[in-house]
Amino acid sequence: MNFPWFKNFVGFEVPDEQMRDIPYPYLEMHTHVIMKCAQAFGLLGTVIVGPLVAVSRSKTRSLSGLKSSCCTCGKYGVMLSFVAGPLMTQSVLSAKKANRDSVYDRCYRLRYNKKQIRIDRGSAVGAVGGSALAGQMGASPVMGALVGLSVGFISMMVYNYALPK
Repeated sequence: MNFPWFKNFVGFEVPDEQMRDIPYPYLEMHTHVIMKCAQAFGLLGTVIVGPLVAVSRSKTRSLSGLKSSCCTCGKYGVMLSFVAGPLMTQSVLSAKKANRDSVYDRCYRLRYNKKQIRIDRGSAVGAVGGSALAGQMGASPVMGALVGLSVGFISMMVYNYALPK
């Protein structure tokens, strides 16, 4: 990953010759899959698994128990993505017998996938903003980041779906 990748990620216009500069395609592919896993596992842990765990235990059937359970499950979901992401990437790449050129091509196409970039950007901004806002309010920055990530992910999914084709 390099500076043009970052410029594209944050929303700047990047010329095609810079978009073609992908010095580490495997690293970029692993980063992409880790981000997707963090979004999925964080959302599932915070919104689905956490509440189910809280309801299943009598000692966590309160608002504070629900918050704690959602935070814990979401946090472990995001941490799991750092293990599952590379494993998933390597298993798919080896199953498809992908070479450096095919990984490079996939990374190049991902750089131009505006909807995918919008979801990644929304999740990142939501996580950072949620963490900062929660910290200012005296709440758990981790829970703020998880809620922000989930809200950013869902809102960008809805936005992408609402866009005309």
